[in-house]
Amino acid sequence: MRTAGGDFGRELKLAAAELRTLRARHGDPTYEQIAARAPRGQRLSPSGISAALRGRSLPSRDYYLTLVRVLLAYDTNKVASLQHPEIPQWRDRWQRLSLLRHAQGSRDPASLPIEHHAALSEQVVLAALRRGQHVQMPPTAVDLGGVWAVTFSPDGLLLATGHGAKTAQLWDTVEQRRAGPALFGHTDRVTSVAFSPDGRLLATGSEDGTARLWDVESRTLITEPLDSAGFVDSLLFIPDGQSLYLQGRTIRRWDITDPTHPRKAEKHFASNLTCAPVLSTDGLLITGHAGGTAQLWEAQEQTRIDAPLRGHASDVTALALAPSGDVLATGSDDVQLWDIRTRQMIHEPLECSGDMVTEMAFSSDGRILVAISGDRVSGAPEEPDFSFNTWETSTWTELPSPHIGHIGHVTASAFSPDSRLFATGGIDGLLRIRTLPTALGERPVT
Repeated sequence: MRTAGGDFGRELKLAAAELRTLRARHGDPTYEQIAARAPRGQRLSPSGISAALRGRSLPSRDYYLTLVRVLLAYDTNKVASLQHPEIPQWRDRWQRLSLLRHAQGSRDPASLPIEHHAALSEQVVLAALRRGQHVQMPPTAVDLGGVWAVTFSPDGLLLATGHGAKTAQLWDTVEQRRAGPALFGHTDRVTSVAFSPDGRLLATGSEDGTARLWDVESRTLITEPLDSAGFVDSLLFIPDGQSLYLQGRTIRRWDITDPTHPRKAEKHFASNLTCAPVLSTDGLLITGHAGGTAQLWEAQEQTRIDAPLRGHASDVTALALAPSGDVLATGSDDVQLWDIRTRQMIHEPLECSGDMVTEMAFSSDGRILVAISGDRVSGAPEEPDFSFNTWETSTWTELPSPHIGHIGHVTASAFSPDSRLFATGGIDGLLRIRTLPTALGERPVT
């Protein structure tokens, strides 16, 4: 087998050496013993384990983290959870390797970092990114009817977008161009997109009242449409990828253990929904409602947990859950912060520059909270002045933010998995990707 070279090859060898050290530290199991310990629904093969431990190839993110989880706890006869404190550094390592592999395959000479051979124009673009200025990506509203949904793949190398022209589209994040043909299947505007945790599936939701599942590699539908109660406003995969929640007028869970034969849960749950719900890694679902309340649910059992969180005078219009799962941000005409464990507010409300919060997200490393605010119900979409509001989460200090860069309503936003990029889409048809000034500097602490 030909081994990888250049920066990618060197770092792959270093990561493989650390995997071997991890293996030796926790019992030095054989490849067959490691494969046999894979958790239910995951598969490890002795040949794939060998390739990873010898630095021969980089497996998928899901495979890599499953291998790490087995090695981290092999001597305890358990499998480490995704919340294990060492998992973030391995996730970050895989992300860096993936980006290096992609960059090495798309530049010449392959062994040199980009700053060693970039033309002046490329250096100007890099400097602009470091200042937090956006780099504009197509599409335009002329051919795709606005950008109504956006999300990054788990490795960050793809973006998926939903459009008014009844299509979804995949984009190459680095090259900033379409990654294959448009995905046709819906009969109305595509308003939500979500990748499965392993990045192999893309779910799309539409105002036609259905969700569809696509194989990312082949760009093909893999099952019949999944029906919803009304327009599909948002989609959520659970962390193991075996269930998908569809939010319309209510929420419905689909079992997709076998994604080619999904099974519908018997009942809908939640009502008076006013924004997309959020889901924690341990199965806590949180919904926003009219009257300024947020409700906690046990997602699998679809049962309420405690009384609603009440703090806003107006409807809850956005939710964001910190990656640690312990802090909830609720958005309305301001942003309120809650301790999930105590159900108590933990800070004075954060003021926003716009009339109401329409989009909100924590960065994947938990260091930044971004809220986009404006007037989402205006009858004159060219009028609203949408803007960024950005806070550093250790002190909740407001930070400088870049210009929003859209004309009219901002309808979608997403952080990249490495917390460095922030993408937005609007009815102006523009998909914009930018590096936030607050996400620069040292790599996140893991």
